[in-house]
Amino acid sequence: MREFNTSGPCNPALHYTVMREALIAEGQEKVRKGRYFTLFAPRQTGKTTYFQLLLEAVKAENFTPIWISFEKLKTVTKERFYQDLNKQLHKRLAEHQIKLEQIVQDQIDVVELFEKLKAKSIVLVIDEFEGIPNAVLNEMMHTFRQMYHQKQDHALHSLILVGVSTIAELITSGASPFNIAEELQVSYFTQSEVNQLIEQYVHESGQKFDPQVINAIYDNTKGQPGLVCALAAHLLKKITNRTVIMADFLVTLDYFLKSKYHKNILNIIQKAEEKKDFMYRLLFGESAIDFNIDIKDIAYLHANGVIENIEDYVGILVPLYSKCIITAFRPVSNGETRHYGFKVNESFEAYLKDGGLNLHAILKKYRQYVRKRGFKAFDTETLKEGAWHYSLDGFISFFIEALEGHTFIKVPSGAGRTDILIVYQTNRYLIETKVFSNNTLLKKGKGQLAEYLTSEGLDEGYYVVFSSLHTDEDTLYFEDKIKGKQIYTYIICTHFPIPSRLPVPEVLKLKETELITRRRAVLEILVLRFDPPSSTYRKIEQDLLNLTDVAQLKKLLVAAVQSEDVTIFQTVINQFLLK
Repeated sequence: MREFNTSGPCNPALHYTVMREALIAEGQEKVRKGRYFTLFAPRQTGKTTYFQLLLEAVKAENFTPIWISFEKLKTVTKERFYQDLNKQLHKRLAEHQIKLEQIVQDQIDVVELFEKLKAKSIVLVIDEFEGIPNAVLNEMMHTFRQMYHQKQDHALHSLILVGVSTIAELITSGASPFNIAEELQVSYFTQSEVNQLIEQYVHESGQKFDPQVINAIYDNTKGQPGLVCALAAHLLKKITNRTVIMADFLVTLDYFLKSKYHKNILNIIQKAEEKKDFMYRLLFGESAIDFNIDIKDIAYLHANGVIENIEDYVGILVPLYSKCIITAFRPVSNGETRHYGFKVNESFEAYLKDGGLNLHAILKKYRQYVRKRGFKAFDTETLKEGAWHYSLDGFISFFIEALEGHTFIKVPSGAGRTDILIVYQTNRYLIETKVFSNNTLLKKGKGQLAEYLTSEGLDEGYYVVFSSLHTDEDTLYFEDKIKGKQIYTYIICTHFPIPSRLPVPEVLKLKETELITRRRAVLEILVLRFDPPSSTYRKIEQDLLNLTDVAQLKKLLVAAVQSEDVTIFQTVINQFLLK
């Protein structure tokens, strides 16, 4: 039985293969017309499989297909490059019983070799073209251009340059001596082609896939061939004798996000990390980013397959890439779990209801945590725009993992939208996070969430909005019925006084540490006893910063324990401030 191929080109006799008849026909037509054209796409998009199928097709039309590669030649000398080129050309020609004495030592010899093959119609494919050394790039480009315009003198009927998108600009720019090249794009699989690929397996094995699983494979990969095959192959390693269902897919997705060593994903993450500030803006920023290839960060990330031009805006086409990048950027540990307010004798049962999760209780707990921790709840220094998302994600994950559930990143289209999908037993819950800009966008976001809930087959969703403009005097919780979906909105206030970052003299560090400890102890007792509104909490926090006498702070700690309510405590602190 055949298998899903996860490395190298597909062989239809050994692997489930999308034959791409329409794309093959387009390539055949270019070859028939003697075009010199390029085939560029990121790795694992099916380029090699495609051109091998194309070469088989043109061979049947009496063309002579020759395949060579410039892989691993980037750093060799000019002399060594031509030695290797000579070896490859003669080896491939010999496979067609063609033997020549011509030795290739420079670009002129390349022309002469094809002149001696005048009776043939050669179709030359150069794979991994980005591996060409810089020392010979320009002269080879001029040579191919010359040969294109003098086809009557040689046998190079058609030329196909294949590589990753990093060399597209090199070949097709107006300044290039090779601007006679056309371009053929190998797109990702369509939804229909993904269905067709998996149907080949179902037909041969008799093992079925739940239609939801096939849709999920496409939704997470957008048809990226390498990822489609990798997800399917992993699913079938685990499930061998029954229908593959969504619960199986979620386990596989979690594995790919956290454990799978997949070189394509690792390469995407590595390139994203090199432009981390830009990626934070893209993933979590409120404003869409116009696509402009002249901007260096955009050009670099686009060339390496991380981002795409999606309707004139920068976007990540493959949701699994977005999820893996967000997961990779997540801090290993931010030390915040000890501040989540979970008491030793507290039971997690309080966060369960009617056989499912009580998300309202968890989100109220999160609001209390933010109120208590202030700016410390958000690592804005290193996480930039992603600080809000990672704060909630870490908090939610702590509780859900303790309850033996699972959390997943969901990345719907739209600037600044990231979601957390929670799976607990047979229940699914969706939390969308966003940063508040204005009420118009807030309302629009609710509508988008309602549409997203429909696509996910859910009846209700949670909208967590971080706002530096709201205070406790504003309404911070809403319930709306939009397009038949129940939307629960939680506004999380994020306007905090940030302490000075000026350096502290060594002689004052010890005293400052004790002052911080005393102030924190007072605040923690007040939160535990009274859970004051954030505006009151911020006022007390600011007042404490104005007190620099350790003895006064000790007395305030006693007052925090003994006061009947927070108003009485505020009277005490005001007395100290007036002294």
